[in-house]
Amino acid sequence: MKADAATSAPPQRLPAALLKRFTADALLAVGLPAKDAATCAELMVRADLQGADGHGIFRLPQYVRRIKGGAVNVKPKVKVAREAAGMALVDGDNGMGHVVMSFAAKTAIAKAKTAGAAWVGVHRSNHAGPASLYAAMPLAHDMIGLYLAVGNANHMAPWGGIDLLLSTNPIAVAAPGNET
Repeated sequence: MKADAATSAPPQRLPAALLKRFTADALLAVGLPAKDAATCAELMVRADLQGADGHGIFRLPQYVRRIKGGAVNVKPKVKVAREAAGMALVDGDNGMGHVVMSFAAKTAIAKAKTAGAAWVGVHRSNHAGPASLYAAMPLAHDMIGLYLAVGNANHMAPWGGIDLLLSTNPIAVAAPGNET
């Protein structure tokens, strides 16, 4: 039996800038504003570069389908719904998760700068890619980042089971360290 060319071709490496442009263009084509499309594309390609392939541009067709189906608000009014000195609740207005979580991370960093520490919750958002992207954002400010999420869909069976009864609950921690 002869291997078919589509399955035997070696993988191709493409420049990250090309993938970002392609991804942003696809998101622009379904209605995302340029800034939001660029944010999503940057984070999706970064996920791929970090080895989280299942959370990078692999997800682009799913995101496009969800946007076209009206499941994602392409022009959300992401805002802080409630806040205190070191806390906030972000309302994502059902926007793209990458946009909402970037806003939340920036809010947490700003609050931690003034309060010493911060805790920011998010609701009404969508899939945002790997937790590591957002846990790492405070590192540029010499801060620790902690990301916790509760999934909203059952993807896993309990040990020994066959029915999908459990959701994923990603956790990521990033702490500054010495450069070596």
